[in-house]
Amino acid sequence: MTKPLDRLDRRLLRELQTDARLSLAELSRRVGLSSPALAERLKRLEERGVVRGYRTEIDSHAVGYPVTALIRLFVPAERYPRIEALLADMPEVREAFHVTGEAAFVLKVVAPSLAALENTLAVFDPYGRTETAVVLSTRLAPRPLPIDDAAG
Repeated sequence: MTKPLDRLDRRLLRELQTDARLSLAELSRRVGLSSPALAERLKRLEERGVVRGYRTEIDSHAVGYPVTALIRLFVPAERYPRIEALLADMPEVREAFHVTGEAAFVLKVVAPSLAALENTLAVFDPYGRTETAVVLSTRLAPRPLPIDDAAG
């Protein structure tokens, strides 16, 4: 069983989700710990896999990927290893989920054009069927996890 997060861990995680660029000194001030104590706590959260990285959120449209699509991939279980290997080599696949239901996977993909999206879809043709929904607009962007002091 994983060690539960305490109140200070949760406060630290909330601050990092809001702005991961905060200095250790500023994080220390906001959380109410010395810089060395905060650094040690953060290191433990990283080692436990609670904090998995620090990333910059980039607008895909601004860097040449105006097309976003959600792809449902219908493949038999014996093809999962091959699909997972393919996905690892496809940077246009932003997220991949193994899901319940008729589809085995749901993928979030970006592309510079519909033609490029069509090429991405063609990669999966030998393995199974796909259903694709092109995103018209984002109504709710990714947001921080609801980390509160009451949660276990």
